[in-house]
Amino acid sequence: MDRTEDSVHLTYAIRERTPLWLAEKLVAAAIEQPEFRRVVLPRDLEGPALTDRLGETVRALTTFLGGLDLDDAADLVRQAAVHELGYPT
Repeated sequence: MDRTEDSVHLTYAIRERTPLWLAEKLVAAAIEQPEFRRVVLPRDLEGPALTDRLGETVRALTTFLGGLDLDDAADLVRQAAVHELGYPT
């Protein structure tokens, strides 16, 4: 005689965080800065112009990250870790 019984299955997912995830959270805050909101023209996406734009961006990003208040950033990152549903990377 076949019997079926109800059962309950629980799955726990551990959200792993990586240094790349931390960097993404820090860089995401840059969207509020005007220097990161400028349009990169199509003509600047090749050759020496692209190298120049990349250099400008690296310098701006270095300045931005160097000026962050790490205690404030830690609070924001902690909140993201608690509230994000998943991490695709």
